[in-house]
Formats: sequence, structure tokens, C-alpha cells
Amino acid sequence: MKFTSPLPITALSAAAVIGLGGCSVLPSSAGAPDGPFPQTIDSPYGTTTIEDAPTKIAVASPTDLDIALALGAEPVIAPATGGDDEFSPWVQSALEDSGAEAPQTYDGTDGPDIAAITQAEPDVILATGLEDAGDHFDDLSEIAPVVAAAPDATWTDRTAAVATALDTADKAKQVVGDITTEAEDIAGRHLEFEDTTYTVADVQKSSIDYLSYDGSDDSFFSGLGLLPASAASSYSAEEHSVKKAKVDDLDADVLLIHFPDTGKGLLDESDLADPFYREVKVIRGKHYAVLSDDEFAALTNLSPLSYPWLLDELPDAIGKAEQGEA
Repeated sequence: MKFTSPLPITALSAAAVIGLGGCSVLPSSAGAPDGPFPQTIDSPYGTTTIEDAPTKIAVASPTDLDIALALGAEPVIAPATGGDDEFSPWVQSALEDSGAEAPQTYDGTDGPDIAAITQAEPDVILATGLEDAGDHFDDLSEIAPVVAAAPDATWTDRTAAVATALDTADKAKQVVGDITTEAEDIAGRHLEFEDTTYTVADVQKSSIDYLSYDGSDDSFFSGLGLLPASAASSYSAEEHSVKKAKVDDLDADVLLIHFPDTGKGLLDESDLADPFYREVKVIRGKHYAVLSDDEFAALTNLSPLSYPWLLDELPDAIGKAEQGEA
């Protein structure tokens, strides 16, 4: 995965642990006489220095809430993440399992609620998963140090940056290692996944978004042994819209497709039986799986909480799609 701005060496080490199990994720200053702080974290939007161990943590994205909870922290404020429910299923499970108090929430539809976050008086703001972090970085920095990441950062990059800020690198290494082991175990039970190609698509009103584009975070699928379809190289983070005339680009051994829950998109689930779309080999052969809203949200916002939740939810569906049992 490419970076638009480098993370510090400590964060890069943490991010590498999923692929290189022997790499240390401990901050380089962890053994220093004056302790692990201050910590300095770079992002495309600026450099953040955290002088002391944070005690009141605000999060500016659902992904950062996941990471904080996975690392044992208890944020004081977060955006609501679960649609009709206040939190996603994996966050609800984490709160129940840990007995942690649920954070105060705000409506994050239009971005961070500056007033609500200010009132919470945090001493650090986690924004590694905030899509438009550059638009809010300066305003958030007026409240507290902001931990952000490059737009193309992987879930391990984001976890590493947060672990550096919270001085929880040992916990991060354990969490990432456990997920890696679980994914390897599942891949071992699904030998049919090896070298199977996949496409992830999201239906929009006038097009279909090709989300497994070249450079996307493919760690969930690669961890199971799957490979991006050949058409992935034709799409990027900047251009991933599939027009109706190019619908053949969805072809792969397995198609994972998400449909909007409101309004009419370019196609809906019933359209998969239409002769036009059945000309697409992966659809005609019923080698597809329809993603629920929760599955889609977890897959497009990978984190130390959503990843293991997906490992419980998706492998059997992928296996059925590979066998043409849609």
C-alpha cells in the first residue's frame, strides 16, 4: 500500500506485523528512561505531538471507535455508527464483552461535531478513519492533538498510529496477531479460496462502484488466499465507477455486491436475473454474494473489530459463491 505521507517508524512497524509476524510494534521510545511520551505522529495534514498519556479520548470516525475499543481504551465521545442503532454490531459486542461504558454520541453525517467534541474536553482526538480529515484537521487541532492517517492507509496502518498515540503497541501486536491467526485458520478450512479472484462492487444510482480497485486495502481477502480480479488494475481510488456498458468488468471467480437500501440504483438484486446482466459470467454462473449493509460497512471500514466480525460472517458466503450457489 502506498503512502501520501509517511507514518513514523513505530507505526510502520506495527502495520507490518500482519505480514511479518516477527516485527516489533513497540514504540522506539518505550524503553527510554523518560517513558514513551511525548509521541510525534505525522499525517498528510500536519504533525501531531502528544505530550502525555491521553486520559480522555474523542474519536471522529467509526473506524477510530473500533480501534480504540480493540486496544482497551474507552472513548468519551464518538459518532453514532449503526444507522437505526447507535452502534455497529461489532461495537455493541465489544462494549458488552468488556463492560466498558458506551461513549456519548453525536450525529457524524456531516462530519465531526466540533461543539460536542469541544464540550467533551478530550486530550486527544483519533481521526485516522475520517474520510475528509484534511477539511477538519485544523478545527479539531484547536481542541486537542489529532491523530490522522493518509487516505490510502490500511487498517493496520491506522491501528499502528492509534497504538502509538495511546502507548498500546503491545496490545496492538496481540490483536493483529490474533486476527492473522484466525484468518489463516479459516483459509486452511477453505482451500478453494486459494488463487480465487474476487470483485467488490457497490451499486449507485447511475453506476456501480468498483471497490476492489488497484491499491485498495485487500488485506481481508488476501488473508484468506483470494486475489483481486484482473479488472482491478483498470480502476483506482480516483476513478472506480463502472458504467453499464462496462458491466463485464465485474467478472471474477466471486462477486461481492452491495445494493442501496433506499432509492433505485443502476440495478437492484432482482435485476441479477435480467438477461442483460446474466451475460456477465459471474452473475450467470451465480458466483456472487449479496452483502448486507453491516457486511458492507465492515468490509469498507476494516478495523480490529470489524475484521474478526467479518471472519465470522463472510467466509461461508464466499465459499457458496465460489461453488455457484448464490
